[in-house]
Amino acid sequence: MFFVLALLLFLVLPDPWDVVGGITCMALFVVEVAFWQRRVRRQKVQTGVTRLVGATGEVTGRVAPAGQVRVLGELWEARSNTELAAGDRVRVVAVDGLTLEVEPAEPPG
Repeated sequence: MFFVLALLLFLVLPDPWDVVGGITCMALFVVEVAFWQRRVRRQKVQTGVTRLVGATGEVTGRVAPAGQVRVLGELWEARSNTELAAGDRVRVVAVDGLTLEVEPAEPPG
């Protein structure tokens, strides 16, 4: 955003101020890029099974003992020891290939 502002200031402001404003915005742009690079690199990347186990989702079709659930925005085949109706909240306890082992997120009652 600061880069665009710097270009705009170079075109709009009168002579000595266009350079001052443009250089200031370019310096802020460099600081902003450095800030976001540091912040993003500090976060641990989560992918695959480590991200799925423990995630919660919603049953889209009856699970008895197999069916489909939506977890992290994706549709998965699932198995459960208990019968689950569409709309129930579930928690992923294990991953077996492309099938999720799920259990009810809240205990019944």
